Amino acid sequence: MYRSKGFLFLLSIVGIFLLVYGTSVILYLLSGNYLLDGGLTDPNYVFLALSCSAPFVLYLLFSRRHSARALEVILTSGLLFVVLFIPAHFSLVLDGVEKSQNLLFRLITILPVYALLLLCISHVMLRRK
Repeated sequence: MYRSKGFLFLLSIVGIFLLVYGTSVILYLLSGNYLLDGGLTDPNYVFLALSCSAPFVLYLLFSRRHSARALEVILTSGLLFVVLFIPAHFSLVLDGVEKSQNLLFRLITILPVYALLLLCISHVMLRRK
């Protein structure tokens, strides 16, 4: 069960949603501010989570039968993505960065590209192993 593609698909989406909304709640408790103006009900949080989970889901869709390797790649790159996402989210909220559509556009383009790069690097490195 833990190595099936369906489970990994669900794990990727739920994990990213927990990461995005979890850091938002923690930051609200620490600073009283959200990254996006609408708070947790802002639909851009959903869009951010879906765009960040897209590289993981696409990797699972295009990976072949090697579910054990896919699990290893997803977990490795997911951990590295968490290491980037949490400090970036914290710094944007705690520094009081001006919230605009430009900031949202940058987040929605840069973070998924970073996740895709991490997946590619993890795939290549674990393939060599």
